[in-house]
Amino acid sequence: MELTIRTVREEDAESIVELLNPIIREGMYTVISQEFSIEDQIGFIRGFPDRGVFNVAVCSDTQRVIGFQDVQPMFNDIDAFKHVGEISTFISLNSHRKGVGKALSQVTFQEMKDRGYKKIMAMIRADNPGALDFYASQGFEVIGKAKKHAFINGKYIDEVLTEKFLD
Repeated sequence: MELTIRTVREEDAESIVELLNPIIREGMYTVISQEFSIEDQIGFIRGFPDRGVFNVAVCSDTQRVIGFQDVQPMFNDIDAFKHVGEISTFISLNSHRKGVGKALSQVTFQEMKDRGYKKIMAMIRADNPGALDFYASQGFEVIGKAKKHAFINGKYIDEVLTEKFLD
């Protein structure tokens, strides 16, 4: 599969929603529980922080977004944390384990360095071994667990806190 990794555009909103909503409906990969409309996604893209990094993986054959990764400043208004970003990665359900996340990460990590980030943090559902394995393969280390951190579909979910240094 040939991919292009590039910065998100407003016209990607429909593709992103088509990728993200099935993941949300599965109820086992993310703590996000409400589906998004195209308008919601356009608003998110328009309002994305200037220092953030938001990349998409576009399939060369279909020109559809099959993965995306966004990094937002951990605390946008606090100077002491300007070097820390929080990352999220979403890959379409039929594109797992095909190198999409790795390709996104290579570009995203370099862009983060270029913007002065030194550290990335990720909160991952403890019951999502695929995501835990992915982040570990990208050099993230587990630094803690937030017990009963999310309440989804009538049950509590632990989340694993991870970090990666970019130096």
